[in-house]
Amino acid sequence: MPWATSRYARAMKRHLRNLLAFCVLAVSVWMSFDGVFSDDGPIRAQAEQVACTKKKCDAQHGVTSESRSPFGQTLGFTWADATIKVHCHRAYYVFGARECAVE
Repeated sequence: MPWATSRYARAMKRHLRNLLAFCVLAVSVWMSFDGVFSDDGPIRAQAEQVACTKKKCDAQHGVTSESRSPFGQTLGFTWADATIKVHCHRAYYVFGARECAVE
């Protein structure tokens, strides 16, 4: 019966669309929690190490700006004579190790 095949195809399309929507929503929630709401102590330490490769950490310095998003985090470190911005994100934006680089 041809109508049974088209009904099955419509049902499969609907199930696949719902599954894709659920996966996108789950990844978005996970990225928001991981990037914005979770503890960023290890990320700050890693960003400070990267900033210290450009400027000596012996001098007095501090974090003067911070921006967090689901895709990454940007920190600004200021010394008496310079300001360095460091951007940290995951290697594959959703998964992978954190990578930090000077902007």
